[in-house]
Amino acid sequence: MKKNELKIKLRSEEMFPNGFSLKDFEKFFKENQNIIKNNRNTIKKIRFGEIETVTKSFKKPNFIQGMIYKFFRETKAKRSFEHSLLLNQKGIKTPEPLCYIEVFDRFRLLQSYYISRQINYDFTLEFAAHKEAKDYKDILKSFIDFTYNLHKKNIMHLDYVVGNICVKKMDKGYDFFLVDLNRLYKGVVTTKTGVKNLKRISRDPEIIKILAEEYANKSSNSFSDFTDYLMKSVNQNLQRSKLKRFLKNIFARDFRIPRSSYAWDYYSNQPHVLNNKKLKRKIAFMSWFANLKIIISSAYALFSGPYFYIKNNKLSENKIDSFGLCVNLDKPVGSQKLISNEELTEMIDELAVNDILVRIPLADFDNIEKYIRFIKNLQDKDVLVCILQDREHIEEKYLTKQRLDFIFSNLSNEVNTFQIGNSINRKKWAFVSIDEYFSFFKIAYDLKNDKFPKIKLLGSNIIDFDLPFFARSIFHFKSIFYDGIATQLYVDRRGGPEEKQLGFDTVSKIRAYAALSNASRNTVSELYITEVNWPLKNMNGWSPSAEYLIEESLQSSYLIRYYLLMLASGKVKKCYWHQLVAPGYGLVNNLDGEIKKRDAYFCYKYLISILSGGKIKKFIQEKKLNCLIVEKEHAIIEAIWSSKGNASFKSQPCQQIFDIRGKTIETKNSPTIEITGEVIYIEKQKNNYEEINLKSINE
Repeated sequence: MKKNELKIKLRSEEMFPNGFSLKDFEKFFKENQNIIKNNRNTIKKIRFGEIETVTKSFKKPNFIQGMIYKFFRETKAKRSFEHSLLLNQKGIKTPEPLCYIEVFDRFRLLQSYYISRQINYDFTLEFAAHKEAKDYKDILKSFIDFTYNLHKKNIMHLDYVVGNICVKKMDKGYDFFLVDLNRLYKGVVTTKTGVKNLKRISRDPEIIKILAEEYANKSSNSFSDFTDYLMKSVNQNLQRSKLKRFLKNIFARDFRIPRSSYAWDYYSNQPHVLNNKKLKRKIAFMSWFANLKIIISSAYALFSGPYFYIKNNKLSENKIDSFGLCVNLDKPVGSQKLISNEELTEMIDELAVNDILVRIPLADFDNIEKYIRFIKNLQDKDVLVCILQDREHIEEKYLTKQRLDFIFSNLSNEVNTFQIGNSINRKKWAFVSIDEYFSFFKIAYDLKNDKFPKIKLLGSNIIDFDLPFFARSIFHFKSIFYDGIATQLYVDRRGGPEEKQLGFDTVSKIRAYAALSNASRNTVSELYITEVNWPLKNMNGWSPSAEYLIEESLQSSYLIRYYLLMLASGKVKKCYWHQLVAPGYGLVNNLDGEIKKRDAYFCYKYLISILSGGKIKKFIQEKKLNCLIVEKEHAIIEAIWSSKGNASFKSQPCQQIFDIRGKTIETKNSPTIEITGEVIYIEKQKNNYEEINLKSINE
């Protein structure tokens, strides 16, 4: 956390004998598995020092709520602590309050905790209110004695439900303990108000009669017909509850999206486009409020982004190890040749690519063992697993939790990093809104915190350069945190990777995303480009797009130039070409019963071999010419290309020059070297290195 203000009120120094550390406390809380309750708030049994406690973590407030708790209202944790002290002083039993913790930033409350001593009790009042106890009538009569005494002391619990009343059987009678104390009324309690306070204890007419008559016996008030009044209060409360549930669930009930609306295109390996206009209007209606939040997030990004863009614009000299490749488990369709896992592994080894991305579609969970075996067979590779969503797993959270738990359990020793979700800003990928994605990601996030603390979860997962959706994905007030940003940062695909879109070229797009990531409190600022490619012409339905297709002869040139620009940005941890085998866009075409390695396959292989392990020294752009300078061992390598048109220069005797495929370009008979859209590599020794002058080439 960044410059947070911590407030802690402690009654027992024995709780933290070695002093209090917020970081250690929160880690200890997250790792503890002794969960009492885990829905809106999280309650756990935790031992601090010699003290057994019940520790409650209140739900993280949204931004507006957080501001209110910072400046205008006491937090729930503080109120719970102070109310418990008050009740104990008045002789009303509650668990002994030990501590409350509040974490603020400059603007709002971020998190709060309340800690009380664990009490020993036999059951909650629910046991009697449901008539499960043989002596339930005696328990309820004693409970009314307790309640009437509470009201006479000018105290009324405003969340008076059976789960908040703990009961301990004594030799003579029963003791009652109140919990969940952040909402109390302090003032005179009239007879009518006191009776009405019992409205949430039971809907059973017999129980209502016992409660009302017993309260009437305690009261000297002339108010008559306690039973009818309490019954009326119970019914009114029931009607309000039904109305709230109706209003809350109306959209989910009336506007549920049929799962059959989403179909997978096995040829282009992605979902089919949603062409049903009625369905698209329904989705737009369902997501209008979520889309309104995109506008707010975009405004904040516009305000904060430029500062971080300028601040973090320095070129990184980290070791180059960013080259990755998406490898899908092969499932041939049509005339595709089956490629075995062994053949896939051989090609991966031939390319010498260390970072592999493997997709696991939750929709194909019946075949999960095949995915797990394939990933485990990759052995020494650094594997990133992308979890692909479908509508069923977006809606069925418990099912998703089970299946993610299974995946994490079986792969956590082999896989360190998981991308949760994919292309979340495209409706065909089944998320109605980014708010739905937050809920989906939280399932994985909670599993990580509870059982798999060592894994990394990548979030956001916006496809294409989509600043409004990207801003919304990282500027939010949800209780989730990304260990890195995954983005499918395809360029505009209406030309080469140097082309601009909304004034941004590839380098500035990457730096814009990196700047916004730095501005967010919800993520580690590590950027992973988990998909990039260009769809190919003349591949019919195998290409993922019907527009802006390129000739296969351009694929290798665009691939290498994109990677060089990615390195020039200095902001990307890993970049994965999508993908190894795919007729419409992959490095390998397996149509018509044969395996054909495209030119891009060999160009990528050489790029990896010549630049891996080097350090980026400089990136130069002069009009149409581009040059990335890399230092590697005893040599300086200059990767040069033209984004438009051709140019030429004269080679020097001390240089070695290679084409995009790694073939040596002979210069003895013809020292003039052409610079085109195909990258050339100039290798020079460091001891007599002289930087290339692009300005002279232009002239």
